[in-house]
Amino acid sequence: MHYERSGTNALKVCLRLLCACSVLAATLQANGAVKKVTTVAGGYIGDGKPATSASFTGLYGLAVDKKGNVYLSDGNRIRKVNKTGVISTFAGSGNSGYGGDGGPRKSALFNGLEGLAFDAQGDLFVADAANDRVRKISPAGVVTTIAGNGTRGYSGDGGPATQASLAVPVAVSADPWGNVYIAESYNYVVRMVDTAGIIHTVAGNHTYGFSGDGGPATSAQITSPAGVWADASGNFYISDSSNGRIRKVDSSGTISTFAGSGGQLNSGSGGPANQAGLGSTEGLFVGEGKMYIATTGNIWSIDMTTEIATLIAGNADGSRGFNGDGNPALSTSFNETTAVALDLAGNLVVVDDGNERVRKIDASRVVTTFAGGYVGDGGPPKAASLNLGYFGGRIAFDPSGNLYVADTLKNRVRKVSTTGVITTFAGTGLSGSSGDGGPATAATLNQPVGLAIDRNGNVFIADNGVIRKVDSNGTITTFVSTIPVLAPWGATIDVPPAFNGLAIDAQGNLYSSSFGYGLVFKISPGGTGSVIAGVLFRSGYNGDGISAREAYLDLPTGVAVDSSGNVFIADWENARIRKVDTSGMISTVAGNGLGGFGGDGGPATSANLMLPIDVAVDGNGRLYIADSLNYRVRIVDTTGNIQTLVGTGQGGYNGNGLPPTATNVFPVSVAVGPKGVIHFSDGASERVRKVH
Repeated sequence: MHYERSGTNALKVCLRLLCACSVLAATLQANGAVKKVTTVAGGYIGDGKPATSASFTGLYGLAVDKKGNVYLSDGNRIRKVNKTGVISTFAGSGNSGYGGDGGPRKSALFNGLEGLAFDAQGDLFVADAANDRVRKISPAGVVTTIAGNGTRGYSGDGGPATQASLAVPVAVSADPWGNVYIAESYNYVVRMVDTAGIIHTVAGNHTYGFSGDGGPATSAQITSPAGVWADASGNFYISDSSNGRIRKVDSSGTISTFAGSGGQLNSGSGGPANQAGLGSTEGLFVGEGKMYIATTGNIWSIDMTTEIATLIAGNADGSRGFNGDGNPALSTSFNETTAVALDLAGNLVVVDDGNERVRKIDASRVVTTFAGGYVGDGGPPKAASLNLGYFGGRIAFDPSGNLYVADTLKNRVRKVSTTGVITTFAGTGLSGSSGDGGPATAATLNQPVGLAIDRNGNVFIADNGVIRKVDSNGTITTFVSTIPVLAPWGATIDVPPAFNGLAIDAQGNLYSSSFGYGLVFKISPGGTGSVIAGVLFRSGYNGDGISAREAYLDLPTGVAVDSSGNVFIADWENARIRKVDTSGMISTVAGNGLGGFGGDGGPATSANLMLPIDVAVDGNGRLYIADSLNYRVRIVDTTGNIQTLVGTGQGGYNGNGLPPTATNVFPVSVAVGPKGVIHFSDGASERVRKVH
């Protein structure tokens, strides 16, 4: 999970372990004495094997040492791929936290690792982003903190770097003299730790925006810096990501735009670098006379002498996904490229984070997978790899108790049988929308999200806006592609019905949320759809106690339906769970509309939620909420009171088999399994977990 880019750390709640109060005790008794949280599927690592048989839980940074070993930041670990292609854990226990300074690298705790960089002495500098620190691993393997006191903020300039407050450091670079540069995403600055350990702001005025070219770098505005590179001439370069530019600060401290116009995506290839439309810039690397820039779904190179920019990898139209290996670089789909480097043979190595792979571009500009890509079909589900994504990972059960998982960023739907075997149920792993009329396993999907299964075992998949259906014979078809909706100005618009959650009632009616359009649909078994909540192109909140078709929603995500036909909606940006009753009226059943955390033990409608992304309902009418940015699963009992069921308020993985309120989670989906057992997808650890 990447805090700066996904936004999951912007409003992170304080650390808190909840005591078991009377409401929770009653809930646990009703559910059969909840004791622990365990993994159902996912969690495979793959150390000691070829890197192409490995799995990752959140790639971001990349560095290559002088011997040609490749280092990767992977969630709470640093992974190493040696020259023979074998992968191992270089640092970190895999659990999130902060600890281990002064001790061996493999025992250290990290939290949300991002950028990596070596200095000339072989020290590895690590952007420990969610800990708001920069750490160093010496050649002897000893971990120390070189910047950050662990309190998020902006302070400490002119003093010891370890006493300064940082805010989500995401990139680091060391110059030849031993100074370390830090890109702080949430402070909108670049800071430098000098050789005496003193910290200074060297670019950015701590305000969001774009300004200052031609003047002092410390007076300029930069926005969400995502990369930094210091050269041997006293200059340093900043990936000014949201401004779509690379900024240069020369040895006199003057800032200018080196590359990027901030304009049209992937335009200007072959022309001056400062006129190229780069898009959102991420990691940088300078080597062999060129600068290489990762720009979310593409790679650019800039000749450092002529300052001519060339698009060298990724689809020119900016489309993202995964279309396999062995393709020319300019015909290859990537999905969130975050870092790039040259190996000792001159090949480009690229972190393709959304595909949870590291890709290699050789001298002939052909792309292959260097690390990652493991799936794990045919074996135990806990030995498989998942790639769920923040808006993905929806789970559902069929009438026989088999579990289905939207393995969103792997472009698959996976099935976990009741006998404990995981397989691919639909999708080939490649991005696309082909295969209707044939076997679901031969079809291509494009980041499937929502899932619902009817009493006959038909599986419905929210597949990039359309709803696809896999029947009991395994044949896939497109069930619904668009639904006509009357816009407020009188025109009829064909709206894709499914950009997030799906649910199904006992009569076989399907409910779907169309996220960006602010609508929830009801679709009959014959495929006829109508709006049951929301107003087309009207986002916000305009009250309860009105017809749901007149109510504004703000990016609705998950949906659920109870045995009486009431529909529940995770109204994401409104920080509420809404209910549409059988008469079509809407009300709020959880959340007061104010983002944050609070209210446990009291009425759910007075509680604070933070971007609730999914909702489920059990047979007794209890609601379960994936309260994503509160890093909790919460429960609303039948009296309307709310309590935390799972979670501590932290999102990093901290182990398996722990008590629910001692378990760190980042829930992106929630479902009620057989016998009422609560299951959820944990986006921080790429696992499906259960509470039992």
